Order: sequence, then C-alpha cells, then structure tokens
Amino acid sequence: MPLRSRNPLFIAASGFTLWMLFWVPVVLWAYGPQNFLWLCNLSKFLLLYALWRGHRLIASSQAGLVCLVGVVWTLDFALGLASGGQLANFTAYMFNPDTPLLARSTSLYHSALPVLVLWLVWRQGYDRRGPWLQSFIGAPAVVGAWLWTEPERNVNWVFAPFGIEQVWLPEPLFVLCLVFAYPLLLYLPGHFLVLALLRFFARRRGES
Repeated sequence: MPLRSRNPLFIAASGFTLWMLFWVPVVLWAYGPQNFLWLCNLSKFLLLYALWRGHRLIASSQAGLVCLVGVVWTLDFALGLASGGQLANFTAYMFNPDTPLLARSTSLYHSALPVLVLWLVWRQGYDRRGPWLQSFIGAPAVVGAWLWTEPERNVNWVFAPFGIEQVWLPEPLFVLCLVFAYPLLLYLPGHFLVLALLRFFARRRGES
C-alpha cells in the first residue's frame, strides 16, 4: 500500500528511516556488521520494511520480541543507573567506558521501539501468526550468531546464557536447543504480552 506524505504511517516510516540511517553507520563503526545478528537489531530492519510496505504479519512477528526485550532491557538499565552500573546485567555494556558513548547511547532504542511497534500493530491490527513467523526468522539468526561471531560477543547468548559460560552441552546441540527454546521463552511470552497490552488499550479506549 503506497504511503502518502500526510499519512501517519508515512511520517513514522520516514522518521524511522532517518534513525536507521544514523544507527547503521554507528553500529558498523563501533561493533561491526556481526552486531546486526542480534535478534533485537534484526527486528529493526524487518520493522522498517513493515512500516513502508504496511506488512501486518511482519510487524506482528517482531512485536512480541521487541516489547518483551524492551521491558527487560529498560528495567535492567534503570537498575544499573540506580546502582552506578553495579547491578546491571543485560545492560552492563552501557556502563563500560571502553565502549564509545555514542555507540552506547544508540541502544536506548530498546526503550522507545516498543512504543512504535505497539502503535503500529494497534493501527494495522495484530496478526496472531506473528510468533510462528518469528520462529522461522530467529532460527537462522541464532545459528548465524554461533557460526559467524566471536564468543566474547555472545550474540543471542549462544555462548553464555545470562552471562554464564555454556559448558553443559556440545555447542551444536546447545544452539539447536536455543532454536527451540527461544519460541517458548521469548516469542510466545512476548506474544501474550502484546495481546495483554492491546486489550488494555482497547479497554481504555472504550472507557474514554
């Protein structure tokens, strides 16, 4: 569906495109292209396509992941801020002075992107097939992170889940387990979170 200049979707797509034009070079400079294999980073490219093309299923496939990761990331970052970085887990890198401040600041998108994706699926409708599609999208990203990234990057936690070195299973078997675990532990809970939020917004709208 073509977007017109006064269409809110066109405005959102244009603004998000400008952000991507800034974000991609910063990531390439600070982290290299391997960083795009993170599931949450890959989501941004898919959402960019969904915004311009009005693709409801692709937007829905990323909604659960973006929202769940965004909530956890934001809470962990807030805890890190309150403790001077001491209690940060997932966001410990945000308090690492060896990483350029500009690069670290771009990760703040984790807090803002859920707002955009919720608005998008609220406006276009949420497709409940989203988690199934995300399972097929996420599998090669997990395998690719194992094949093409260094262990110290720990992209998609393929080497050290929760920061704990994985020594229990042979690496190929552990990666295979992650391929099946992510839909159960990440995509499906994210799906239910999005449904709950959309129902909440619907009730608020009905009461107003």
